[in-house]
Amino acid sequence: MIWFDLDNTPHVPLFRYIFKEFELRGIDYFVTARDFAQTKELLQLFEIDNTLIGKHAGKNKIKKIVNLFLRAHQLEKVTKGKHINLAVSHGSRTQLLTTKKRNIPSILMMDYEYTESRIFNTLADHILVPKFIPDERLSNAGFNLNKVIRYGGFKEEIYLKYFAPDNNFRKSIDITDDEILIVIRPPSMVGNYHDSRSENYLVNAIKYLQEDEKNKILIVNRTSTERKFIESHVKFKNNVRFLEKSVDGLQLLYAADVSISGGGTMNRESALLGTKTYSIFTGGRPYLDEYLEQIGRLKFINSVEDIYKIEPNRIHEKKILINTETIIEELIYLFLEISNKRGTNL
Repeated sequence: MIWFDLDNTPHVPLFRYIFKEFELRGIDYFVTARDFAQTKELLQLFEIDNTLIGKHAGKNKIKKIVNLFLRAHQLEKVTKGKHINLAVSHGSRTQLLTTKKRNIPSILMMDYEYTESRIFNTLADHILVPKFIPDERLSNAGFNLNKVIRYGGFKEEIYLKYFAPDNNFRKSIDITDDEILIVIRPPSMVGNYHDSRSENYLVNAIKYLQEDEKNKILIVNRTSTERKFIESHVKFKNNVRFLEKSVDGLQLLYAADVSISGGGTMNRESALLGTKTYSIFTGGRPYLDEYLEQIGRLKFINSVEDIYKIEPNRIHEKKILINTETIIEELIYLFLEISNKRGTNL
């Protein structure tokens, strides 16, 4: 059995089609998830069986540490008695703690090099990384290259290859075909990469873009913390609202004419889909985002003045960028190879 732990919203679409392939091939797997942001709602939307365990601890670092060990203990109890040959996640620290204690082989997927390399080096058996990130960037960030395994593209391409535009999607979110849709994703205000400069760009972007009535601004917040912050700093005009229900994120970004986000996954999804994409992330810049900027698919906001240079316009035709069609095959082969090695050693 292969165990997947999904502890954030982007992990649901990431593993969604891998689960479907497992079911088609009769491969046994088990899913746990954390109730954070839209993770629970997307699992329900895509009808993915899972065991929901734990929540986010918020901003406080002490609470984060306590929650880390608490959820790891909860995961240990839930997985006790299951014959798990491999554990897979995209950055789940709690799963890594559990696998280390239970001596279960682990694959830690990551695509942001400025994350907690010490924890991942210590706890993960394998670190699975997109091929585009150079060894030098990883080693400079502290990663043990002996644990690094590569796969052939962006993680977002794992599910983008299955994407088909829904021509009725705009109507489902009350946006007409001639309106300019601007999707804004606030930076995480409870995450490890929190930086107040992003919040300044966020506030100025909303204030600037709402001045044009042709713009329809849809804010996709992760938590109530972000919503309260925005509501306390911006007086909305009639063309601004929050997204009140969980929707297919790829359909939303494809329907959008402009995407502004403080989160890496959403930026990359938007850029690969061909939507005009602006990053207000102000932490250490991901190499993958720098690469997308180099090929003209993404722009970084470096100052408030850069926000005023954004000129939204209606885009009717887009070209989706997919580098390879074989990522899922690569990953399934890798998962099964490591899992089978464990199985023969039991």
